[in-house]
Amino acid sequence: MTKGTPMNLLQESPKREWLGAPMLVLEVMTSKLITLTPEQTFGHVVELLTQHSFRHFLVVNPDHTLAGVISDRDVLWAIAGMSEWQTKPVSSVMARQPTTVSPETPLSAAAEIMTARRINCLPVVDASRIVVGIVTSTDLLKNYKQLQRSIEHRAQL
Repeated sequence: MTKGTPMNLLQESPKREWLGAPMLVLEVMTSKLITLTPEQTFGHVVELLTQHSFRHFLVVNPDHTLAGVISDRDVLWAIAGMSEWQTKPVSSVMARQPTTVSPETPLSAAAEIMTARRINCLPVVDASRIVVGIVTSTDLLKNYKQLQRSIEHRAQL
């Protein structure tokens, strides 16, 4: 994994075999990530925000384990509250020890966690705590929209 470049650990998510099976985080998460290291600067994050449509970045350690999360809101707060913010490290503002889920977590459980904690993303980690993706409120809404369309289509048949 290179600093500020996409990583893709999972090529394709499995589809549910039968209607009614719980949908898993694995099926809707984003696995092509742009990750940061704790030492990278806010200046770099601002560049990434202008180049990509992401609102959250995962901060990873050299061993690819999760160090924290930084959002576009965190960056705005940092810019507003810090002098010389461009050179400050991401680690100075990132959320440390964020709540995580596994790829096998039911999507409904992920949605409950996000709602209860009032957060907009959940890092997805494997059993070794290696970052494999992120699930966001946008991912949940896209899935809901797709599911709703499917239900409406079946109702018309």
